[in-house]
Amino acid sequence: MEDTYYDTSWLVHSVRKLTPSLLSLFAPTSTDSERSHQTDILTTHASAFAEFIGRDRPRYESEEEKEKLGLLRQCRWTLLGGTSGAAEECPMHYRAGRKRNRDDDATSSVNGIVISLIYEKSTYKFIIYANHINASKRSRTAPSGSFAPTAPENQTAILLSKSSPTILKALMSYVSDKFALPDIYSLHLPSKFIQGTLQNYLLTISSSLTASASDLMQSKMQDLFIDVISSVRLTISFSAPVAPHLKSLDVAVAPYAVLKAIPEHGRSVDNRKHFMETIANFIWAHTGLKLPVDLEYTRDAVAQHVNNGFGEETANKPEPMKISRISNAAYAISCDHRVKFVARAVNAVDDPEQQPQDNCVRVANRDLLVAMLDEARRQALVG
Repeated sequence: MEDTYYDTSWLVHSVRKLTPSLLSLFAPTSTDSERSHQTDILTTHASAFAEFIGRDRPRYESEEEKEKLGLLRQCRWTLLGGTSGAAEECPMHYRAGRKRNRDDDATSSVNGIVISLIYEKSTYKFIIYANHINASKRSRTAPSGSFAPTAPENQTAILLSKSSPTILKALMSYVSDKFALPDIYSLHLPSKFIQGTLQNYLLTISSSLTASASDLMQSKMQDLFIDVISSVRLTISFSAPVAPHLKSLDVAVAPYAVLKAIPEHGRSVDNRKHFMETIANFIWAHTGLKLPVDLEYTRDAVAQHVNNGFGEETANKPEPMKISRISNAAYAISCDHRVKFVARAVNAVDDPEQQPQDNCVRVANRDLLVAMLDEARRQALVG
């Protein structure tokens, strides 16, 4: 996953349905002429959006923005992916040492658009992420349990934003108008979802470090895991009937407890439910809180819900107590459509002999990003 995602606290939005005009920006290019044409289109949008921002705005808003940010120096629209994106989408088994096929690096696709507003005093940034790869490639590279390739009419994207509410609203208006997008809304993530992604994230890191270590180095690998993840902090939110005067409570799960909860390398995916159960028992023993953890919300379950057309039977029911935010030294995610990836964790496992896309933290982050995209698609399909 590219560096532009890191060390930024993102708000996550769902672009419910992509239109052909927006999808055309994600089309792979193979010639200099095509790339030049694509660059011209992006440059045109950058200029038009910079002009759109200042259109029909109250004078006081413009003056406040100028005082806070300074003048707008540059607006850029750039693509994420391309040749590097092809490498980034490599399946996890490549990390075990399998040599890449030449075709894998030759076939490339754009997976995102970065929109940057560079002011004198600050920079605002947006990423439209669609993971738009062709069907044959998706079938080869998708992790077990992920969705089948989607038809163009069912394409969904997520929008990551770091800006003021006014500029975010302006961007939404611009892309909705220019690309005829039907709906963009905040992607509120279910508690079950963020619990499931925590299991997958930590298992990816642990499995990769364990596979690369000899028996004599296991203690060193455990130390490295702790350096990457540290403790896991869970924010538990309460509804009024349970705790009228307590909105939330933070609980830190010690690194040794996190390591103990992770299934041993080589165990089946079905045993991943052991993870949250162990974490819940740890919290119960130390705080007396019995968490309503969900033991079955894995990517397989998400895919089944989409393919079967199930609705969110319990999504609209208020939960008296739930895990609303999860954070560690590598990433943070919350139910209120926020996510952050930390560059330090990537640097902690950097190996000069490996390709950047093989860095296990980058892989885990990319999988989390794809999981959020899958969740956006699920919510779009169930309405």
